[in-house]
Amino acid sequence: VLDVPINGSLVLLVAESFLFTLVSLSLGLLISSKAESQQTAMFISLVALFLPTVMLSGFMFPIENMPLPLRTVSNIVPAKWYYSIVRSVMIKGVGLHAVWKETLILAGMFVIFLGLAIKNFKIRLA
Repeated sequence: VLDVPINGSLVLLVAESFLFTLVSLSLGLLISSKAESQQTAMFISLVALFLPTVMLSGFMFPIENMPLPLRTVSNIVPAKWYYSIVRSVMIKGVGLHAVWKETLILAGMFVIFLGLAIKNFKIRLA
């Protein structure tokens, strides 16, 4: 697409993209389970997810140039880890051995977000 070269494994890139999609969906479920209405969920998603993702993922501004408090906060933004994986696989051509830490962080976020969402759904159903 757009003649962007993929120097690494396409299978790895697709698998990591699938993992990031699962993290995003589980975070959306968590927000939906906490919000009282659809409008509230949409507002929280915009303010708490979209803006920090754009500003703190390293896509717009290099994380290395951010002040320490913002660098620390950027660690909880899933897109930061996904962006690092995509950059490493597509540009540097590395394999899983080089992005295993980021992959584990995303997998951990998925488990935590999904676990909290399921727990909250059970509480709301009771």
